[in-house]
Formats: sequence, C-alpha cells, structure tokens
Amino acid sequence: MSVYYTKLIELLSVDIKSDIVFLRCRLSVEEDVELLWEIDKDTADHLQAATTFDGSYKYRLSFHSSWDMVKKQHISFLTRTYRDKSDRIYFPSSEEFTNALNTIKQIQQISDIQNLSFLTVHQPPKEHTKQEKVELKPKKLNGRFLWSAVAIISVTSTILLGYSGHAYLSKSDDDQTLAKAEIVNIDVASLQEQKETSPIIESAAEKNTSDEPDLPFVELDEGLSYSIPDGNVALTFDDGPSEYSLEIMEVLKEYQVGGTFFFTGINMKKHPDYVRLVNDNGFSIGSHSMNHVNVSGLSYEKQESELLQSTQLIEEITDEKVTLFRPPYGAKSDLTLDVVKKHENKMVLWDKDPEDWKDHDASRLFDYVHNTDISGSIILFHESQAVIDVLPQIIEYLHEQELQIVNLK
Repeated sequence: MSVYYTKLIELLSVDIKSDIVFLRCRLSVEEDVELLWEIDKDTADHLQAATTFDGSYKYRLSFHSSWDMVKKQHISFLTRTYRDKSDRIYFPSSEEFTNALNTIKQIQQISDIQNLSFLTVHQPPKEHTKQEKVELKPKKLNGRFLWSAVAIISVTSTILLGYSGHAYLSKSDDDQTLAKAEIVNIDVASLQEQKETSPIIESAAEKNTSDEPDLPFVELDEGLSYSIPDGNVALTFDDGPSEYSLEIMEVLKEYQVGGTFFFTGINMKKHPDYVRLVNDNGFSIGSHSMNHVNVSGLSYEKQESELLQSTQLIEEITDEKVTLFRPPYGAKSDLTLDVVKKHENKMVLWDKDPEDWKDHDASRLFDYVHNTDISGSIILFHESQAVIDVLPQIIEYLHEQELQIVNLK
C-alpha cells in the first residue's frame, strides 16, 4: 500500500535580506520543516499587500494557480484563517513563482528540498538556556532518599513532556534498577527541547479541523438522474482511482467544494488507500462497475454482479453504504434499471460532457464550461492531468457565476 501525506505550505512572513526577497514558510510533507523560499519582488509585493503577520491570522498557500486570459497573468491564492473562520485571498503571481510552486507540489519527502536551488532550510536560532545537571551517586545516598530522587525525576519528566498532550516519560523496572546502580543525569534543557519538538499529533489535529469542511450536497431521487436543481453544479470524475485521484481531491479541498468519484472495482483493488482517502475527506464515491464493461448487453445476472461486486468493495474499504452507480459509457438497458431498482441504488448519468478523453486539452475544457449553460448540471470528467490543470480555473468561474459545487448523495 502506498503512503500519502497531505502537503501544506504555511506562510510565516515575507522577508527582505540584502535586496533578496524570501518567503519564510513551513512545509508539511511527512514532517514539518521551515524554509526560506527566494521569490521575485513583484509577487512578494502582492503577498505583502495581502497579509498581516501580527499573530491574528494563519496563512496557507495553495499549490494551485490559474491563468487569467483577460489580464494575461497568473493568479494564485492563499487561505487566511482566524480561529474557525477562513477566507481566500487571490494575488497576481509571476511565472517563476508559479513554476516553483508546481515544483514544490511534486516533493515526496523532505530530502527532495536539497535539489531545489530556490529553497533553503531555515533553522531558527534557539534560545540558550543554562543546562542544569543533577548527579546522584548511590554510594552517598541512603536507599530511601534515592527512591525519592527517582520519583522526583519521573514527576519532573512527566510534567515537562506531558503538556504537549502527545508523549510521556516512563521508566521500566529494569531502567529504575539501573538508575540505582549508576549515575543519573537530568538535562532539563534537553527535555524542554524534546517537549517543544513533538508537534506531530497536534499538527495533524489542526490540519483536520481546518481542511475538512462540511461540503454542500444534493440528495438525488431514486432511479435515474441526469441533472440537479438550478444554482448547483456537480463535478464528477470517472474511471479511478488512478494516479490523478489525490491531486483532484486536493484541488477540491483547496476550494472547499464538492466532488463525486465513480470508481471501478479493478482500479480499487490497485489503490484501496486512495478510495479511503477520498472518502475520509468528505467526497462522494459511487460504483462505476467492477470491470468497466458495457453492461447494457449483459444478462441480468452479470449486470447484477458488476454492480454488487464493485459496491461491496467500496463498502468494505470505507465502511459506508454506497448507493450511487454510473454504468460505463452511460450504456444501460431495461435490465440495468431493474438491477438498480432492486438494490435501491441511484443511477447517475450527466447532461454535460466536454469529452475530455479526446485530446486532453485543458483550455478546450474550460472553453466548454465557459460557453455552456451550466447551472443545474452534472458534468462528466475523467481522471487525467488535463482535468487537474483546468480544475482550479473551472471552480473559480463557477464561483463567479454564484453556483454551488456539490457532492451527490
């Protein structure tokens, strides 16, 4: 099973040193690391105008940029958070910044940073505290005093580490026996440093609360659906899970919008962890059959098998009931409708198809959405790099039209 880490960039400040402009930021991949990112002055000026680093807000840079065809410039954004409220701030960015952002997005582990000339690992100066050491020599102490000292050591260590909420210091019987026979050294500064550098659980909890919003949804009627009520749009993605699933998911998360994934059984067997992640992040999942075959020409029994196998596989992975079904190619027969009805499923087709499989042209996909009466539509996409590239621009356009982007239920 592959390992997937949520990747985040928290912007800490915009700094100028010797006429060179840096972003001081914290990158989270499999761990957190503070970085200095050298950028161009124009982008830095736009960021400075959009931010206030007085401790009131937290800022998270999005990995996704779009191209404004009217202004002929790249547009990036960051999410500003205050307590449980957040909003999105857009700013013009240079091609250099956009390319660097895309490079950071490809980082898989912290060690990859050393290959990027525009990034430098930043190690903030540590406060120097006087290290206090207590030496206990058993030969000069009676047993009762020694055990009292060991108890004090244990309590002190627990207090120092306990406030983090994530770790505690304990000694086994063997350790305590060893403590009576040898000199015990307590390095208070070292223990305090260990307390301050154990943010793993706390950091994960913060990300979960800020990155998993309640997504809007539309409840479909039983039977067959081609569209949804006006004022809403459903973005749907077929044929996964694939190498593109998680990036599509991340774009949707960045914009806090809904999305519905129709997965095939053969691909779910390859990437069960992707299925779990998509579900855990609040997006809807439906069956796209077990083997991606044209079910309309199959017998009732074989159609039922295609539906049930894939549905049961999703339910085993997510531990949640699945009711959505989309037949491959949109092909169906009366038998298909009978199978869906018998198992109380909902067949989801579409009314807008940009045919993204033809040429994988991101610009053409945007033009299709832009030139279509899109309100109330279920849009058919397939998982691909072109869809990832154009998705931010499509979402921004739909927001401009004051349309709500929903999950299907």
